[in-house]
Amino acid sequence: MGIPDRIILTLYTFLMAVVAVLVTLCSLDVFPQRVITDFIGSIPGNWIYAVGGVIMLLVSIRLLVAGLGITSGNSMELSDGPSGKIHIGKRAIEDYIAVLSQEIYGIYNVKVIAKLEDEGINVRINASIEPGINIPETTGEVKNNVKESIKKMTGIEVRGIEVYFKQIKAKEE
Repeated sequence: MGIPDRIILTLYTFLMAVVAVLVTLCSLDVFPQRVITDFIGSIPGNWIYAVGGVIMLLVSIRLLVAGLGITSGNSMELSDGPSGKIHIGKRAIEDYIAVLSQEIYGIYNVKVIAKLEDEGINVRINASIEPGINIPETTGEVKNNVKESIKKMTGIEVRGIEVYFKQIKAKEE
């Protein structure tokens, strides 16, 4: 789930909390019944409530789709032949890139974020590195290893790789 979806989810959750509090207060008879019936009676014919309802329905559907992971970018088609289609999942690629990155001496605690696009893959590697390791050389080795291995295994071009080292300290065994 991306940042825009998380913002929408936060606002939607806040709105649902307000609705839950109002329903609870109504059920405890905090508001007179006349206030509730007057409000419900004002809804028919009022287009503002219709627009609000449609927006809430669309937001609900978007959050459901994002939560279930149905959105595009979760897999990539490798081939479409007479015997059928071959897909590879985003998570499989990310896990494999993490393994490839950790094969390089001095790199550990790797987390990978991959963006699958029609033209290829863009990758962000977050890792820790041990002290005394030459960062430019090691980064180049990681990039070459990932690009060559992914291309050889899947046929997918790795368009860009960003490597971020979040810690420089000895690996704890």
